[in-house]
Amino acid sequence: MPFSRLTTFLAVAFVAGRLGAQDTTTAEKPPAPPPPPPPAPAVQLDGLLQIWYLDGHTITNAHDTYRIRRADIKLSGVISPRVRWHVSLDGAKLLNLTKTTTVAGDSTVVRDVAVDQRSRILQEASINVTVAPALRFDVGQQIIPLSLEGVTAASQIETIERTMFIAERTRGGGISDVRDIGAEARGSVANGYVDYQLGLFNEMGDSQNSTDQNDQKATIGRVIFHLPTVSGLQLGASGGTEGGSLTQRHERAGGEAQFRNRWLTLRSEVMGARDGGVRRLGYYGLGAVRLTPDIELVARWDDWDPDLHNESNGLAAEERQIVAGANYFIEGGATRLAANLVRSTFPSGVVPSSTLILLALQVVW
Repeated sequence: MPFSRLTTFLAVAFVAGRLGAQDTTTAEKPPAPPPPPPPAPAVQLDGLLQIWYLDGHTITNAHDTYRIRRADIKLSGVISPRVRWHVSLDGAKLLNLTKTTTVAGDSTVVRDVAVDQRSRILQEASINVTVAPALRFDVGQQIIPLSLEGVTAASQIETIERTMFIAERTRGGGISDVRDIGAEARGSVANGYVDYQLGLFNEMGDSQNSTDQNDQKATIGRVIFHLPTVSGLQLGASGGTEGGSLTQRHERAGGEAQFRNRWLTLRSEVMGARDGGVRRLGYYGLGAVRLTPDIELVARWDDWDPDLHNESNGLAAEERQIVAGANYFIEGGATRLAANLVRSTFPSGVVPSSTLILLALQVVW
């Protein structure tokens, strides 16, 4: 009898142990995977705010004034894995007027006044369609693909103001960093060592926020080569043409080179243009050194001739600038304090030399 009781006790203990082991196995199952991250916002908001202070005088800048230079609001979103949209506004743009004059007797009188559509706050409005890894189409109003500094965001330019062949818009500049309406193909090939852009636009920046006023279209393109043997070095060229009569004809051709790493930036560009019978030429060299992650020193030598065959007045005279300055980055670059000293000279002597102090505070989000 004792042996029977012992056998029964051992059998019950064995069964209980198996059941306990099953319960432990159940309790030790791996935890459920974390929930997936929330989807990206339907609309992404980015922006740039630049506030300037100018003291001094150049041929195109006022004396001793504050200025809201840029107040960019950029909206973008995803329609599908292949389709995106992009809209940007600049609330700091000044509304300009275009005037049509006529001669009456021995006087010139204004015949008509209209708003310059290029001065409206709408900057870009485009739809971007990716059809292959190396091919994307951008359709709408966008920056035309001319020059490296012209397609670089304003917040990423080392100097406060861009080079003169872009910035001197009242003296034949505005060759790049301008928008127009059209369609562009872009992408990267050769394992990312070659970038290309090629587009067909209404004009070369003349019809922003408007329609084409003639039957000609502007063909504009840019190609960049990233040298595999030298990290950070790229060489490129850009250009465009628009046919028509002599007064309607526009031509652009330029070259660019840049070396850039974490601490040093060296860049140079040359850009030639022909508008009707007027030939223009601009070029510059720039160097920037990061002394620390937060402090950068920059210098640029710049030359701009809005009319190679005319030095008779300030609007056509060749100008040379030497720019020296410093940037101080706060919180990783979201905020930047900048100071530039700009010395302008005119080889022809038709305009006196001048010096400008330019201070800027910008925030990016």
